[in-house]
Amino acid sequence: MNLRIYRRAPHLAMLAATLSLAVVAGASSVRADDLPQRRPGLWRIKTISPEVGLQAHDVCIEASDGLLGVPQDNCTKPSVESAQGGEVIVTFSCDLHGAREVTSLLFTGDFSSWYRAQSKTTLTQKSGVTRERSGFTIDAKYLRPECPQP
Repeated sequence: MNLRIYRRAPHLAMLAATLSLAVVAGASSVRADDLPQRRPGLWRIKTISPEVGLQAHDVCIEASDGLLGVPQDNCTKPSVESAQGGEVIVTFSCDLHGAREVTSLLFTGDFSSWYRAQSKTTLTQKSGVTRERSGFTIDAKYLRPECPQP
C-alpha cells in the first residue's frame, strides 16, 4: 500500500488505512476482491481505542490502495461476507508465537465520502485460555481529490 501520512502516529494511520465485525445471520460470502474501494484522495481518519485514545490523521489514498492492505505472512486469508444494509464483515486470524488472534471488522459507509470500521479481537493463548481484547473504531471522511505534496 502506498500511503503518505501527514499527521501524528504513523503506525496507527497505517492500521486505520488498511483496516483496516461481528458475524450477522444470513450473511453471504464474497471474495476479498469484492471489498469496497475508497475514493482516491485525501481522507481524514480518526481512530479511537482504549489503548491510544483518539488519534486523527490525514492520509492520501491512491486508487490501488486496498481496504485491508497487504496480508501478513502469519495471518490467514480474510473471510469476507456481505450483510444487510450494505455492511461488509471481514474476519482473519494471525499466529502470534503460538497464540491465535482472531480479528473481526464491520465496515459501513459509502466509501466515497465516509466509512466506519469497528473491530473486535479475541486472543487464544497457547494454554487454551481465551480473552477478548479491546477493539477500535475508525471513522473516515473524504476531504478532497488532491493530496498535499510531500
